[in-house]
Amino acid sequence: MVPLKVSAYLGYRISFEPDKYLLRVQDGSAALDDTAFVSKYKNELEPPAPAEPAQNPPAAKPGKTLYLTFDDGPSATTPELLDILNKYGVKATFFMLGPNMNRYPSQVKRIAEEGNGLGLHGMTHRKEKFYASASAALAEMNGDNDVLRKITGTGTTLIRPPYGSKPYFTKAFRDKVLGQGYHLWDWNVDSDDWKYKEDSVTIYNTVMGQVHKLQKSKTNPVILMHDQKATLKVLPRLLGSLKKEGYTFGIITKDMEPVNFWKDKR
Repeated sequence: MVPLKVSAYLGYRISFEPDKYLLRVQDGSAALDDTAFVSKYKNELEPPAPAEPAQNPPAAKPGKTLYLTFDDGPSATTPELLDILNKYGVKATFFMLGPNMNRYPSQVKRIAEEGNGLGLHGMTHRKEKFYASASAALAEMNGDNDVLRKITGTGTTLIRPPYGSKPYFTKAFRDKVLGQGYHLWDWNVDSDDWKYKEDSVTIYNTVMGQVHKLQKSKTNPVILMHDQKATLKVLPRLLGSLKKEGYTFGIITKDMEPVNFWKDKR
């Protein structure tokens, strides 16, 4: 800052009127006096109004916040699945396999960019390989995470072992894998979409029946579905019904208490 005496010596005049938000340094070429200057630039001189305080989202109602999850992807039909989710304004959490992510990297990027949750499902989806040892399970999740980081630039701590954690993901496995900072997630609503395939009526009734049962105990549903073509047939009807019944949809995050068959809260 140039001292006042030096400014005057150099031929500058300083105007300071805090009530008008004016601090002005001018030389002899200035065409407007201070009154005219304030009048002309009033809008620019006044500070912007303070921003509205951020509105916190409404608190989740027990039993009415639903977590939709998809295993085994991504796949060739992931874009259609995401289109359906977007149509209904729903986000989901995807537990993905490393080789499938390598095969469909653009799908992985879209899943992430559109604000869906990211989870790991391992590399092989073969019991004899994944559950060969606790170290084998950890290596698969770490390898899966490496693929995710390579594609999206970010990893995750959310895991779902193939076929769910019971009975194979025993304490020795959990101590090894969760000890590295991972969080274990299973489900409390099984759509059986892998079994019924094109029988969308049965899948629909299976999901809705389990969701309504959980509502009685005010338990938030975590629904297992699969990233496959057959699931696309039932998904719009499910989302429409669940939204009509007042359910909101969330994504699983690392800060949530995990839902798993072992009740392991790590």
